[in-house]
Amino acid sequence: MQAYHQARDVLAKLQFATLLILLLSSCATLTPDFEKPELQLTNLSMLPAQGFEQRFRLTFRVTNPNNISFPVDGMNFKLNLRGVQVATGVSDKQFVLAPLSDNTFGVDVTANLFNSGRVLLDIMNTKPQELAYEINAKIFTSKGLWGSIPVSRSGVIPFGLYKPSN
Repeated sequence: MQAYHQARDVLAKLQFATLLILLLSSCATLTPDFEKPELQLTNLSMLPAQGFEQRFRLTFRVTNPNNISFPVDGMNFKLNLRGVQVATGVSDKQFVLAPLSDNTFGVDVTANLFNSGRVLLDIMNTKPQELAYEINAKIFTSKGLWGSIPVSRSGVIPFGLYKPSN
C-alpha cells in the first residue's frame, strides 16, 4: 500500500512539473521579441477658443516596428508644452497596424486656461513656427497579454494657428 501512495505522489509531481513547463513555454510564445509601438505628435493646430477653454487639434502617428500586426483599440494621453501639462485627452480610434507600418489620425482636445493659461497665452502671443512638446500616453490593445502599453515621446513640431476654410 505504501508503494502505491509513493508512486501516486511521484506521478502527481510529474504531472505538475509537465503542466508548469507547458504553461511557461506557452507564455514565451505569446510575447516574442515585441517592441513597443512608437507614438509621434506630427502636428498641433490651435482651434477657436470656447470660454475659458482653448481647443487644439493634435495629429499623431503610431508606428508598428514589429513583423506582426498590432490592433490599436484607443489611447489616453497627456500633452506638455514647454514643460507644462496643458491638455489631457482620449481617443477611441480603432485600427490595426499592419506589420512594419504606421497610421496617422487626428484628435481634438481641450485645455483649461486656468491650469495652463500662462503657457498658452505666451504661445498665442509669440506665434512660434515650431513648438517643443512631450507626450505621455497609454496605447490600448487586445493583442496578447499587454492590455495597455505606456509610451512617451518628446520633440519639436510645426505649429499653426487655425485658419477657417471658406
